[in-house]
Amino acid sequence: MRRDFRFGVATADHQCEAYDGRDDVRDVWERVRGLTSRGRATDFWNRYREDVDLAKGLGCRAFRLSLSWARLEPEVGTWDDGAFGHYRDVLQYMRDAGMTTVVTLHHNTWPLHVQAAGDGAGMLDARFPERMRAYAEQVARRLGDLIDYYVTLNEPNQLVYGYIKGFWMRSYPVPPGLEPYATGEEQMDAVLRLIPNLFRAHAQARQAIRAINPDAKVGSNPLVLGLPRWLQRLIDRNATHLKSPEQAVRQAARLSQHRIVDTGLVDISIAQIAMTQQRMNRVLFSEPYAIATPALLHPASLTVPSALQSWPVRVGVIADSPTAARVGGLFTAAQVEYYPDIATAFDALQKSSIDLIYDADLLLKPCATAGFALTRLPRQGWPLCVAVALGSRALLNAVDRALRAFKERNPELPRDHNRKTIADIGKGARPERLGDVPDLDPSLRAIRKRGVLRVGIHPGVEGMCMPDGAGGYTGLEPDLARAIADGILEPGARISFVPLRGDNRWKSTRSILSIADDLRKTIGMFGTLIGTNWWNLGMAGKIPSFLCPRECVGTLDYVGIDYYWGISSIWPSELHRLSAAAECHYATAPVWPGVLDGILREAEEQFPGLPIIIIENGCVTATDGFSRAKYLNAHIGQVERALKRGSPIEAYLCWSITSNREWGLPFDDNSDFGLYHIDLDRDADLKRTPTEASNLYAELIRAHSENAT
Repeated sequence: MRRDFRFGVATADHQCEAYDGRDDVRDVWERVRGLTSRGRATDFWNRYREDVDLAKGLGCRAFRLSLSWARLEPEVGTWDDGAFGHYRDVLQYMRDAGMTTVVTLHHNTWPLHVQAAGDGAGMLDARFPERMRAYAEQVARRLGDLIDYYVTLNEPNQLVYGYIKGFWMRSYPVPPGLEPYATGEEQMDAVLRLIPNLFRAHAQARQAIRAINPDAKVGSNPLVLGLPRWLQRLIDRNATHLKSPEQAVRQAARLSQHRIVDTGLVDISIAQIAMTQQRMNRVLFSEPYAIATPALLHPASLTVPSALQSWPVRVGVIADSPTAARVGGLFTAAQVEYYPDIATAFDALQKSSIDLIYDADLLLKPCATAGFALTRLPRQGWPLCVAVALGSRALLNAVDRALRAFKERNPELPRDHNRKTIADIGKGARPERLGDVPDLDPSLRAIRKRGVLRVGIHPGVEGMCMPDGAGGYTGLEPDLARAIADGILEPGARISFVPLRGDNRWKSTRSILSIADDLRKTIGMFGTLIGTNWWNLGMAGKIPSFLCPRECVGTLDYVGIDYYWGISSIWPSELHRLSAAAECHYATAPVWPGVLDGILREAEEQFPGLPIIIIENGCVTATDGFSRAKYLNAHIGQVERALKRGSPIEAYLCWSITSNREWGLPFDDNSDFGLYHIDLDRDADLKRTPTEASNLYAELIRAHSENAT
């Protein structure tokens, strides 16, 4: 094993630097989508010395950070000397600590003026590569003497998801998104403009950097999925054998359109359904019409302490509910019991089999009578949304249109539009495309042919849905159902209300055909250009020039790799879990450490003579039977194995040094990758706390140093 090999850690500007009032694209994205904003984040801007010292204490000799392009160039062609001076101080501190510096220029976010350029084309604009070149030149001139490695574009192959979404995705996973109702063909057209622009932006940035420092090492870090190598090569044929852009556009239908849509017992369900990641795998959700607050139902005589974590209480939760996912982190000292529905849990509470029920206030409120009290918790709630069958994009668009109009008439309802895009930046005031919702699939046609909208409801919750005593229903949800029916059919349209309980509230939108959903998703994800390793294939000169211009081939000084998740079997359910990780469902992501050595071998074969850096590898608190510490141990074992056989790996960087704001996600075990834990939501001091993973990482680094030659 080589003594010059370096272990390191990483951060990212938007995820760690406090918001300073000046927006980047992600700030706007989080705001209009109703996502978790970064706020103070980890305050790395002010506390970078503390985090660098922590990394040094682990034995790290490399530190990756990203620069905020929006801070450095707040207006077109205007460069902020103070921001450059700050980053110079940060890099110098890292150098003084004995760290190799790895600097990312474009880390999943960019200035608003870049997005506005070209009438809102952003990265699709023909001049985007020139803007990237000008930015890289300024960085190289002002900071280049303190930068050892450059990453031009972070995970470029993931940026395509800002322009295309699968039929199972309720919204674009990343910014900017396209205008409402973009067809699959329009989405793929945008992707085919984006991919060559990213290659050109990287190549021009590298050229600018090396013109100033000819010895600079410039690369990028595509996200590589862990698949059996034979399967990845088969999938990659979609990129290497494309004959024309038109062929790629035709493939888009596999990804963006569901050719066969057959709903179940109901067309839509408006039944106090909280949108959760697990449910999002099986149905599509509208924008929210209400927010459910987490609450406790308990005997009025019971006093609820402020510190719930240490409370040795018996807690009842509903299986497959939002609270079931949170209860372990909130009630760490509690005994947890799971029930199929609120009624069963309330019966247990009345019999004193449990001490309290943890669920949404809207569902618990009807039980808060006759000696029982409701205590609402100061934590982020859950959006209540309309559920429709997976793939029913036309119906979902019609529901959202009617819902927005309904909310205009009811201003007390949530105003955030969490399926909204930011494709309108730079385009001035343009009205939403009017006329009928585009016929993207058969879902609307079937309802209109029938002439009746079948709606799932959950009666019994005051204000939401109650029997009206005359055979009908009253409340917010029946009113919303009527507004949707009027929009889909005609004013006064017929509605068939279907009372539902438990999981049937959302499962009843699905038909028997849903058993093939995982297979359909797999074909959509991995049967098109999107699922291929097109970035590395392009750099190796193995894809057509309309994707990677010939002048961009081979513009790498090292091979960067991001690896997190993988599967060793090809069952559709496993492939689906892998694709779900790309949508930030990390806590259910599949783990396969054994494929990492194979990925490294393939990089050596594709780019002989180039050094390799594992730019990102890490894990949330736990997934797939792996704690973060166990995950690191297994993957670093693969790195050590590759080093023993002579692989030219120069560094391994763990993501990430601390907890951070993970791209708009709520902060919980699904979004915490930190070696050092920070309670971002509740600790005003943002204290960095060591974890089992940080202790193990230090031990692994120490063992490597002792055995290195």
